[in-house]
Amino acid sequence: MSATELDCDVAIVGGGLAGSVLAHALAQTPLSIVLVEARDPTGLKQPSFDDRATALANGSQRILESLGLWAGLRGAAEPIRSIHISERGRFGAARILASEEDVPSLGYLVENRALGVALWAALKEAPRLRCLAPAKLESLSQTGEHRVVEVEAGEGRYRIRARLLVAADGVHSRVREELGIQARANDYGQSAIILNCLTEVPHAGRAYERFTSGGALACLPLSQDRVAFVWTLAQRAAERILELDEARFRDALQDVFGYRLGRLLNVGRRSAYPLLRVHSATHVAARTVLIGSAAINLHPVAGQGFNLALRDVAALAEVLSDTLELPGVSADPGSAEALQRYRAWRSGDQRRVAAFTHGLIRFFGVESPPVKLSRGIGLMLFDLLPGAKTALARQAMGLAGTVPRLARGLPLSPPRRADRARG
Repeated sequence: MSATELDCDVAIVGGGLAGSVLAHALAQTPLSIVLVEARDPTGLKQPSFDDRATALANGSQRILESLGLWAGLRGAAEPIRSIHISERGRFGAARILASEEDVPSLGYLVENRALGVALWAALKEAPRLRCLAPAKLESLSQTGEHRVVEVEAGEGRYRIRARLLVAADGVHSRVREELGIQARANDYGQSAIILNCLTEVPHAGRAYERFTSGGALACLPLSQDRVAFVWTLAQRAAERILELDEARFRDALQDVFGYRLGRLLNVGRRSAYPLLRVHSATHVAARTVLIGSAAINLHPVAGQGFNLALRDVAALAEVLSDTLELPGVSADPGSAEALQRYRAWRSGDQRRVAAFTHGLIRFFGVESPPVKLSRGIGLMLFDLLPGAKTALARQAMGLAGTVPRLARGLPLSPPRRADRARG
């Protein structure tokens, strides 16, 4: 069977949250895009009681708002007004309050299905965008100034020639593998148990990060007075916990979390996911960029993974948009200059966030009495130092460093293009 030939500026392999946000952003530029996704987007359903959720930093919320997506998500988003950080069985705690940081919220929690539904609804209306889904990647190659992507979609085969290839196909990236890009992996030997439930006391926008000898436990506010728990445990311990009936599981979770929100009620379905830290040796190759979990996959502690990916997406979209504006330069989204600018911009933030999350797990995993004592003192001092809290809050809200235009609430395209369009 002969393949259908498609030429485009940017081919994105992977239509998950990071890949679909990038496709939506680039569809607002003159660039032509082909998005290749393995799943069938028509299978997306409305948010349900048992859906996984994503914590969106303030900067991430601004990115989605700047892209015209937030209006469709506002009703499903629950603001995070405070974060309480503690260690089980130890003195000392820290609290970060939106009111102290002079912001309406520290972030938002949104169910992944709500994000997916809003994104794919927008993609259906996007100009200069072709979606192939469900589609399977068959091979990659390079000819001259193009990456060639061959895929099978339904009954047809496609040969896509793109000046830039973006790998957004997850932690086990096929694109990364095909290109021979190595990845460093840290197996934490843990699984994250994820569930939603109701609590006796309304959460009132409060989030909790609690460190225990078995792993970190996060409780995050959801809409409809629900909370989302992310409970990390050693894999064997997680397997034992998952085998408990609902009542015994609820008691075990209550014992670890305590009664900050009263009794836990109506515990939803539990799911478990193994935890890996994966960091690709490079995020940029010839006419190729890796984003999202294909580039770097983080432990869920502190909820930084997707927020880091969204900052990468916003920065990449800005670099590619600006490339179209450079005087006397052929607009080539896959040029070495454009990719080097993206790498130079984002590498520092990526290193800091990866080191921060990895360091938290290692630091709170040490059980020696002197280290335990220092953690309690550290949390107490952190709570008393406004400057330290503000610095951490700005990083957590995605407002540190060089912030992309989209995260500042500005249009993706620079003003000079908008001015020409009006003229």
